[in-house]
Amino acid sequence: MQRLILAILLSFFCFGKALPQQESAGDSIAEIKYDHTPGLQKTSFDEEQIEDYKEQPEFEYLNQTEEDSWWTRFKKWLNLKYNQLLEWLFGDYTPGGILQFLITVLPYLVLAAVLGFIFWLITKLDPGSSLLESPAESQVFLSEEEEIIQSKDISKLIEEAIENHQYRLAVRYYYLYNLKKLDAMGFISYQFQKTNEDYSGEIYAETVKQQFRKITRLYDFIWYGDFKVSETEFRLAEKGFVQMDNLLKKKANE
Repeated sequence: MQRLILAILLSFFCFGKALPQQESAGDSIAEIKYDHTPGLQKTSFDEEQIEDYKEQPEFEYLNQTEEDSWWTRFKKWLNLKYNQLLEWLFGDYTPGGILQFLITVLPYLVLAAVLGFIFWLITKLDPGSSLLESPAESQVFLSEEEEIIQSKDISKLIEEAIENHQYRLAVRYYYLYNLKKLDAMGFISYQFQKTNEDYSGEIYAETVKQQFRKITRLYDFIWYGDFKVSETEFRLAEKGFVQMDNLLKKKANE
């Protein structure tokens, strides 16, 4: 009898638990409701327009994985260092309000400061204006001989050399003085790279050519001979240069 009562209780307990589960499962079924409002029309989509939207980057919503490069690695490293700096400054403290805003915009402020400094530096150096400026005139570096002929008072140099007993130098000045006069009168066209033979070939007046050859031999012997010239020897050589000067004066008066 006791066993029968126990079996009935156990059966009632098992079936009593199962029944509510079946009822709750039935209650969870959602009822489908339809909108029976009159005048509704089925929405249609333009397939061509959709394909056109797919081609436009503004409507690309899929997340694209950025390719790994030195630039992406640098940005990641920079972001990591910045976060480490914030963690070192604030620790576990989470800033808020104005402080949070400043921390967010700080990298942009630093970037703006760097760009501003670069702009200021470029403006300060002003390379553009130097490029737009007209190039400076080329400076011509004259040889000693060219400078003497073109810009020096050779007569004064001759006098100073004689006063200082620099007779070889006085002979050189005499010769350059004659070259200058020949060029001025159109007998030759003076150029530093020309030789004495070139000048001799340019002189069209025979008397001037002969006298020029005489003073050229004197000049070559004394100047390139590299030996001391006494006053007596200089006075003998001086006569040839004076004769050349007198001949040119005579040609100028003809």
